Amino acid sequence: MTCDDTPILESDQIRQDCARKLRVVQVSDHLQSILGCILAKAWTALKLIEMAITPNGHLLSRCDGEATFNAFLGASDDLIRNIHDIGPVAELDGDEIGFLVARVVEIKRQK
Repeated sequence: MTCDDTPILESDQIRQDCARKLRVVQVSDHLQSILGCILAKAWTALKLIEMAITPNGHLLSRCDGEATFNAFLGASDDLIRNIHDIGPVAELDGDEIGFLVARVVEIKRQK
């Protein structure tokens, strides 16, 4: 098998696979709403529309109907740690964990 024969999953397929696997794992509503926002899913009553990470690593969100980032969610480092911790429980593969971590990094880069 050559490198060209290896199937490459598209980002949307990875996102959907992550969502399917994570949806059945028992986590707090807080973490579930964060993961839902990352994966563009409305899993909880608290619907996070957008997230931002401050220069000092604080994770903030803008909730549905709000104009500003006024909800403090915790530290971005804790979120990355939680993603790595939940990965084996949800049976996420390396691509899926990488996708979630990359989404957090993408949020951090937004200004």
